[in-house]
Amino acid sequence: MKQKSVKSTATTPKNGVSRRKILQTAAQAATVGAIASGFPYRFNIVHGAESFRTIGLGVSVINEIQSKASKDIGHRIRGQALGYGAMFGKMLTQNTQYEVAEGYYNDMDVMWPNKVWQPIDTRRIKHWDQISNLAKTGKLTPGSQYGQGDAPFRQLWLDSNAKVTLNGPTRYVTMVPGWHNADSIGYNPDETGRVIDSWGDLMSDEFKGRVALLNIPQIGMMDATMAVEALGLYKFKDKGNMTRKEIDFVIDYLIKKKKAGHFRALWETFGQSVQLMTSGEVALESMWSPAVTAIRAEGVKCIFASPKEGMRGWHGGLAISAKVSGRKLDAVYEYINWWLDGWAGAFVARQGYYMSTYKRSKNYMSAAEWDFWYEGKPAATDLPDPFGTIIIKKGKIRDGGSYEQRFKKIALWNSVMDENSYLVKRWGEFKNA
Repeated sequence: MKQKSVKSTATTPKNGVSRRKILQTAAQAATVGAIASGFPYRFNIVHGAESFRTIGLGVSVINEIQSKASKDIGHRIRGQALGYGAMFGKMLTQNTQYEVAEGYYNDMDVMWPNKVWQPIDTRRIKHWDQISNLAKTGKLTPGSQYGQGDAPFRQLWLDSNAKVTLNGPTRYVTMVPGWHNADSIGYNPDETGRVIDSWGDLMSDEFKGRVALLNIPQIGMMDATMAVEALGLYKFKDKGNMTRKEIDFVIDYLIKKKKAGHFRALWETFGQSVQLMTSGEVALESMWSPAVTAIRAEGVKCIFASPKEGMRGWHGGLAISAKVSGRKLDAVYEYINWWLDGWAGAFVARQGYYMSTYKRSKNYMSAAEWDFWYEGKPAATDLPDPFGTIIIKKGKIRDGGSYEQRFKKIALWNSVMDENSYLVKRWGEFKNA
């Protein structure tokens, strides 16, 4: 498998794409997180404390997480959770408006060439040696496959000139690895009448009118491409960095399917994906793992498929604005180290996500929680989400198995392609067809 090439860190974006064009692209991306800012609590600030701002998606910027961090490290942390397009745009063009970017490796091809973030010194990361090999080498276990696209190890290491390199490990990195997951298809077995075990099922005529697809161009396209290839309609050289010809093939196919009434909906938010399934409008759809749990909590059957072709992975982390220095920079490093210590990893685990320092998360989880979320074992007791609501009943098993099983076969990682602007343009044609 030919790896996606590492891009230059020149100020002009790849392929001559202007900053204005990138923003237009970001503005068309769908919203995937709730908007929230500030915290409704007060606490005593210790002498010498700093105040700083962090932005990201609702996956990591959650009041309870930043509140706990503020109290533990003694700095006032103001968080803002944005939709994907708004987050992307603010991270790229307003790095004076935040100190920490809780971003994603699939955006690094745009962020790093524009020098909005600064290199992170791994010698200042307390638990760097405990970050898993998934991010550092691309393989959680020796028998795992790398997968195409923007796997974190392809966007992590920096050489002596602060350019992204595949020749790691090095002292400096673009972003400290954090929360991540592997996604696929959610389905109601009563509605499908059979096991869903291939991405191709998303496009099967068997489910015409009862299928929903994710309406974030960069990610929805990947799910569709996985389906097209699984059906044997086209063999792609690199699904994480497609050519215009390849993009045209998939979009033309999607437009044809849409006009034939194949899709019930194109969903844009987590809540919409849940509603489509709980209302019975769809039998299967692109889905994020926590949505499956939310659907089950409503008493509706839902299974997270383990496609034989492999799952689609994504990986987030913590980056630092290039504008941060001095004592505020010291405070930011404290925040990053706090994230890796274990409490936050346990918090997101109860939502279905994994953490790069997962062995430290174990210290903050019950044996039953660890066995269910990470080991793939039946729940020994009823298990709560991070807010105390029981979402897993005793005896249930997590779809996809253990952490190692789920990440053993990642077919594709979320990516921003060289032809991203063209992709978004053509996705708009599909959406409006």
